[in-house]
Amino acid sequence: MSMVNAALRPSGKSYRDRLIAGEFNKNPSEEIDGLLKDNRGFLIFQEDTIKFLTDICDFSGSAADTTRRSIGKKDKETLEKELPKILEGYCKHSSKPKEIAEEEAKQFIQIIQDSSEYQFGYNHSTAYSMNGYVCTLLRTYYAIEFIAAYLNRSETKEDTNNGIELARQYNISVNPIKFGKSLAEYTVDKENNAIYKGIYSIKYCNSLIADELMELSKNKYSSFIELLSGINSKTSVDARQLKILTGLNFFSEYGKNKYLLNVIDIYNKFNSCKIIKKDKLEELGLSEYYMTKYAGKETLKQYSQIDNEGLIKELCLKLENKPMSIVEHIKFELEYLGYTTYANPKVSEFYYIVIDFKTYKDVTRPYLILRNIKSGEEVKARIKQGKIFKESPFGQFSVIKIKEFELCFKKKNIGGDWVVTDEIENVLEQYEFIK
Repeated sequence: MSMVNAALRPSGKSYRDRLIAGEFNKNPSEEIDGLLKDNRGFLIFQEDTIKFLTDICDFSGSAADTTRRSIGKKDKETLEKELPKILEGYCKHSSKPKEIAEEEAKQFIQIIQDSSEYQFGYNHSTAYSMNGYVCTLLRTYYAIEFIAAYLNRSETKEDTNNGIELARQYNISVNPIKFGKSLAEYTVDKENNAIYKGIYSIKYCNSLIADELMELSKNKYSSFIELLSGINSKTSVDARQLKILTGLNFFSEYGKNKYLLNVIDIYNKFNSCKIIKKDKLEELGLSEYYMTKYAGKETLKQYSQIDNEGLIKELCLKLENKPMSIVEHIKFELEYLGYTTYANPKVSEFYYIVIDFKTYKDVTRPYLILRNIKSGEEVKARIKQGKIFKESPFGQFSVIKIKEFELCFKKKNIGGDWVVTDEIENVLEQYEFIK
């Protein structure tokens, strides 16, 4: 494993296929073959160069390492200075005539020069190999835990996508944040072979509220209104954090996100309301019917002793259980997640939303990042005909129906001449702006 890891370095390009195929490399002499027998005859590690200089050329350990570094840095002056010592030491250990022995040594020094700049240290390669071995073991026998750990250490979108793809290969679902499932980081649900995204990475959220909400989820709540009372009394979740988590469908078991956000608005307005003035009824969206039913006491100017819970529940009965619109949802995710996961399989495959919109010199031919609403796939494109855009302009977060794409090769300016590259771009030929 250490040899293969080291062979993957640039210096191993010339021999790695032969090494992995099990071949034994033939060197300039039997002495060098014996030196490298554990490596199947290949010069692989920095330690091999040091061993050649100490065991065959009679260098001390420190002198051998200094000379190895000089060879790696292409320090001709030092190498010329050390070359007589190398040849002398080598000839002492060789049974061949001096001229032949010196030629063998020079050939091997050239091999060292060709590879030393990128040679791996044996200890370094072994550490990598042990790390790789343990990761392979964990990935095989503890796949769900391994993938969750990988996702929690991902630093780029590409890393995250790789982790999600690995999960797919193991038939493990990677799910969005969910009440009762998500902690601060990606969380394993082994029983359902699933991983849930954590809330720590969400804007304005933290690990404290993640732990508090998980603890809260152990209780049974018959309604979202009852849950809101628990959140208010037993956690440090503030109004902004609650809005963000609700908008991101954290509490989806209680209803659609827009409906739940409206419930929160009603709850916040009336939960601690002890007195309601009569001249504020219309402003609060109330009528005397509600006060007759839920106020315990009435005076000339106000109602008091309000049954807050009953009032809130009845007001919420009037709400429709609806989600945010496509545009609202994507804007919300981009603001608080930094990316969007939205996809709706019920929508036509021809509908796209404009995630990014940039113009340069020609403002009638914008460059776009489009997201297919049905699949969630993102496509980079540009408008081909400026005239088309003038007739039906749109911008970021517009929804458009793509009638036709055209694939084009890109052109690049090299020394004043335009040449066609291998890169391909999508050009928007026809579309319909959905207002």
